[in-house]
Amino acid sequence: MKKVSLLLLTILLTIGCNQKTKEQVVSQESNPQLTAAEIRNKEIQDSLKKVRNDSIALIAWGDAKFGMSMKEVLATETFKGGDKYYDSITMEFERKRNFKRAFGLNNLAAFEAEFKENELYRIYIESNYLTANGINDLVSDCDIFIKNFTEKYGEPSYKKSKVNISEFNSGEEFEYAKFQIGDKTITIALGELSGEVKFYYHVYIDNNRFPQKKHVMTEKEIKEVRKQMEDTEKIRNNSF
Repeated sequence: MKKVSLLLLTILLTIGCNQKTKEQVVSQESNPQLTAAEIRNKEIQDSLKKVRNDSIALIAWGDAKFGMSMKEVLATETFKGGDKYYDSITMEFERKRNFKRAFGLNNLAAFEAEFKENELYRIYIESNYLTANGINDLVSDCDIFIKNFTEKYGEPSYKKSKVNISEFNSGEEFEYAKFQIGDKTITIALGELSGEVKFYYHVYIDNNRFPQKKHVMTEKEIKEVRKQMEDTEKIRNNSF
């Protein structure tokens, strides 16, 4: 009787082990299919994200897009009525004042669209120049920009935890925060004027795909280069 019981126990254990092995095999066979599906889904999501990022990356500010000509930018709501210069357009005064009030930016001084080869390649924002006592006010404005950019694009790729006056150097800037959205880079920098103990912030919004046109030197630029070469040659000859 004991032998029969032992035999039955052995058979049951063997069946159980075989069943477990079969379940493991089935599980292992099905996992590659699930993994492939997950990989495929991730590829689709990544592709959709890239398309979205590429589309967002083309937006410079509001309805102004990178690559637009000066004429096209002046026709946008963002820069309508702005002042046009050789390679930049400034935001119209009343529009800029409303923007400052809406976001609570107490120290914003300049808001410009900048061009190369008649293509919008950068949005440039500049603060007032303040004494050392105003550094916290500058940082407060920077934090407002960061908050709004984070709500729109997600967390920054870099953000400085705190700012110390010892980090400022005359004539230099340092990054306070940075966002990367496809080809678009948003950099918020703090700096000190050269030769003056005055401090400021700059916001740069760039897309590294622009300008797309290659630069063709003007007659004036060619003359300037020739003059520089001649001056260099004179200096070199006089040094011997």
